[in-house]
Order: sequence, then structure tokens, then C-alpha cells
Amino acid sequence: MQHISLDDILPNVNQPRQTFYDASLDELAQSIKERGVLQPIVVRPRDGKYEIVMGERRYRASKLAGLKEIPAIVREMSDEDATADALLENLQREDLNPIDRARAVEKLLSFMTWAKCAKTLAISESTLRRHLDLLELPNAVQQALIKSWDKASASSFTEAHARPLKALNNDPGTQVRLIEKIEAENLSVSDTQKILDAIKDVPEKKEAFLRVPVRVTEEILKQIGKARKKARPFKAQTAEQHLLALEKAASRLSDVVDVRLVDYLKNIQMNQLLSTCSTLLEELDQFCREMRGALRKGDDGFREVYIHCPLCGRIELIGSLQCGVCWSVLRRCLDCGRYDRLYQRCSVSQDYVYMSEAESPRETSKSYKCPDYTPKFEPRKAA
Repeated sequence: MQHISLDDILPNVNQPRQTFYDASLDELAQSIKERGVLQPIVVRPRDGKYEIVMGERRYRASKLAGLKEIPAIVREMSDEDATADALLENLQREDLNPIDRARAVEKLLSFMTWAKCAKTLAISESTLRRHLDLLELPNAVQQALIKSWDKASASSFTEAHARPLKALNNDPGTQVRLIEKIEAENLSVSDTQKILDAIKDVPEKKEAFLRVPVRVTEEILKQIGKARKKARPFKAQTAEQHLLALEKAASRLSDVVDVRLVDYLKNIQMNQLLSTCSTLLEELDQFCREMRGALRKGDDGFREVYIHCPLCGRIELIGSLQCGVCWSVLRRCLDCGRYDRLYQRCSVSQDYVYMSEAESPRETSKSYKCPDYTPKFEPRKAA
């Protein structure tokens, strides 16, 4: 080891670290002013001077600190050994940005096999490939990633954000706009992937996805998904699943609908909610019209007569036969205007129906599918 004049030292043109951040160099220069260069650089003789093998940041920071000399270890090395040592030394440092790291790996592979390179770096060949994948990104994306590594940068764009952008390599303009969105909205990697998936799935909505928040993107996709789902052919199993889902959704909606809510909402909120409810009402009205039409076409004499379940109070159509909640038989002779309670018989068929059966009918009771059933009163509507 010896102290060598900075004027006699040459930077390495094959230096793996191509990017030097001003803030980081300033910090190192200040440390060198206070404590000196604690770890000597490594150089090799070259054309009467010395070429840096390892330690170019320390060399540059020493110049910034105003030093005239720097401690250095001088070694006789071949071009290949010098390149390998320089690459390995830089690859082991955490502050090497992903692009410079990828370029260093690429350089190593120019004179090493994949297996040897992976063993030398103590990583898998798949990890090597992940490093090199970054070099397939357009220059604008690579520069954004390099810039984000600068301590002085407030960028939230990371290597994990950059990798999925390969899907848009044929559209670099959109890649740049998405990077700007990531930085402006501090998007997570998963949110970035959602936007990329949305652009891939619905390219005609790309402009909207680049402008709106992620939650709005999700809502747009939900609406598009609904339309696509409705276009699919129905199967009996699908219909059963929809029936259960509709019943569950209707129950949840009924639980949260409360007119007192309007006393606590702002005008803008009420406008938005009214719009949502009106759209839902239109869809439900159309749905109900379709069901009424289908029922009237049937041969079971459809009548839109609503009655209360005698057990749980749920309002049902008499065509339901049994309550959708407690499965009680809906048509009770006791509630029919044609039942004679005194003589316990039907005034139409003249059949005897004893009070026990009139109060608690079963599926085998005469009232179960009675076509003459006429409720004595209209069901009260829910308050």
C-alpha cells in the first residue's frame, strides 16, 4: 500500500458504477474531510499512471474534499481480473442502483458462464435473469429507476414497480405516464399491477386508468365486468347461484337502508347516493318486469298477491308456497276469506279443515296450493 497523488490516478472506463449521486458523494467527501480515507482504493499500473480497479467513489469524494493524495493498494492484474474484481466489489454494495448492477452482471457474463457467475455472486441463475430483465426496459424507464436511487430524490418508483412495466415496452409513452402516476400518488406495487392489468384488459379505457385513482379504476372494471358477465350464457347452476346471491344482497341492503341517513349527509353526498339508488331502482324495475312477464306466461295461474308469513312476518307472493326465511306454509285456511271458522270448513269446496290444520298447515294440507285462496287483508308494507 502507498499514498498516490490523485493526479496520477485514472478512472476505469469499464467501471460498473456509471451513476454517481451528488448527495451521496458530498456526504462521503465530508466524512473524508473529518476522518480521512479509512479504506484504501485498489489500483493497477497503467501507462505510467494508475488505473482504478476498486474505489472510484472514494477517489471522486477525495477530490471533492480537496485531498492531494489517497491511500491505495497497487496490484498487477490482467484486464479480465481487474474487470471481475471491480464488478464483484460493486455488486456487493447495497448502494449500487439496479441498472448499474444489471450492467455489471451483463459484463461478468461476457467472460463467465451463467453457472460460474451465479456461484461467484452466491445467487441463483433465475436471480441473474431478473437482474438482466431490467436492461430490456426502455431507456426512459431505466433513467427513472436510476434517478429514484438518488438520496436527494423523493421518488417512490422502485425496482419492483419497474419490472411489471415490461408489459408496456411497446408503448414507452404510457410507461412514462404511469411512472409519473406512481410518484404523484405514491402507488404500491400491487396498485401499479392493477392499473397495468386494467390497461391490458380494457385498452380503450387506458386514458381513464392513467387519470383516475386506483379505487375508481377498480369501480370501472367492476362495471365492465358486470356487463361482460351479463353477456355470458346462463346455466341452471348459474341461476341457482344468482338467486342465492340476490337474496343475500337484498337482505344486506334492507339492513342498511335508513331514511334517517339523509339528516347527516351533505348535499353532494345525497346527490351521489340518489344517483346510485336511482340506477339500481331502474335495474330492479326492469328485472321485476321480466319476472312478471315470465310468470304470466306460465300455466299455474300467476296472481300477484302478497301475504305475510304467519310465523316470521316476511312478505311473500302466494306463489312462493313457502316462506323464503322460515319455510312455513304460506296459504293458511285461517287467513283465507273463504274459510268458515265456525264450522271449520271451506265455503268453496265444502271440505272440512279442522282448526289445527287451518292454523299450522303442512305441504300435504289442502291449502298448500289451493287456487281459491283469498287473503282476508292486504299485507302491511314494511315501516
